[in-house]
Amino acid sequence: MKSEQSAVSGQRSGAESGFKLHAPGSRLAAFTLLELLVVIGLIAAMSFVLFSGLGGGGKSAALQSAQATVSSLVTAARTKAPATNRKTRLLVNVDAGSPERYLRFVVLQLARQPGSSPADWDTIQSVALPAGAYVVPAALTGLVTDATQWKRVSDPAADLSSDLFQNQSLSYAIEGDTTAQLWTGVAFTPNGTLAQLSGSTPPRGSIVLALGQPRPPGSYAVGEPPIQLGNAQTVRGLVLSAYGVPALLNERNAF
Repeated sequence: MKSEQSAVSGQRSGAESGFKLHAPGSRLAAFTLLELLVVIGLIAAMSFVLFSGLGGGGKSAALQSAQATVSSLVTAARTKAPATNRKTRLLVNVDAGSPERYLRFVVLQLARQPGSSPADWDTIQSVALPAGAYVVPAALTGLVTDATQWKRVSDPAADLSSDLFQNQSLSYAIEGDTTAQLWTGVAFTPNGTLAQLSGSTPPRGSIVLALGQPRPPGSYAVGEPPIQLGNAQTVRGLVLSAYGVPALLNERNAF
């Protein structure tokens, strides 16, 4: 009798806490495991910032944490797609009208419907990068004071920007938003390979992260970037293969 009461009590406790067990091997089980891996990765990244900050790491720690966070989300998106047989996508906010989100707010989404062109998406994870760390978009217009300093070492004619996001943009309202905002990003097919967020050509290239600071209110016009990027020598990022596998780039000379 006591064991039965304990079992019932355990079931109630689980239900009240919102925790649900899924049968091993089911799609939901794989889905939950991937969510757990993402959370572990994000906790590790945030912990790195905390302890490095206490030790004087400061902005450098924030940039390294942002790199680890974006890499974890890319890996989760790439792995979640074949695990659920649905498309996934990673969105980065590029809406200048939303200064608190601009180039710092990253969203991982899973398609509700199967196929190459799903109509609806669910937000699985949303993360704000550490203060002072930003995802560099495909275009540097209005973000830097001297564009000649923001060139790639491997190709001096090319901008030191996230070419993976070139021509990848959409207007979308995530859960909780009343109006659509502008986003860039990358998608993954149900096979886990790179897919276009918009357009017709699957993207290839790198994601660049840099330090920066918000511009004072009133110092820029409507539609202009609300932040200013800092030193072009202090950058990190990652490059994605055609299969979506990320490799970390830890210094300016890696680009």
